[in-house]
Amino acid sequence: MGNVIKSKHTQLFIAIGAAEVIKVTRVRSVGFPDGQASEIDISDFDDDWDQFVAGRKATGSTTIEVIYDSEDAEALERLHETGEVVNFLVTAPASETAGVAKPVAVGGVITPPATVLCKQFNGFVQNFAVQVADNDVWKATLTIRGSGAVTTHRPAP
Repeated sequence: MGNVIKSKHTQLFIAIGAAEVIKVTRVRSVGFPDGQASEIDISDFDDDWDQFVAGRKATGSTTIEVIYDSEDAEALERLHETGEVVNFLVTAPASETAGVAKPVAVGGVITPPATVLCKQFNGFVQNFAVQVADNDVWKATLTIRGSGAVTTHRPAP
């Protein structure tokens, strides 16, 4: 049986330039775009049942929730304004007490650490919505529209 990955010290990084990476702070939840395959009907007159094969996969959307901080959220709001497709990297914790060191980007793509499980994808901030509730903190929900596949990077043995 595999190891359970706890969310504590999971980190989210975004490449916002060719070589610039930001760490998204105050993350409450993060998801990954799905990749549902379309279906192609290959049925003909001789079939008793409809026949299908998998077609192209359509990258979906996901959400990220953060505790809103007007300074830390500035880069995220800018990504929503520009609609730029950027590289996202979510890293599993390095240990029970720490996350991984901030990675680097080359050509706008983050280099994932080889020591922890990571998931990486491209996408753009489709929506940025701030919610305020009674007796709570301000929260922002980002809707990310994926572009392409989600890649899983496993730690080196």
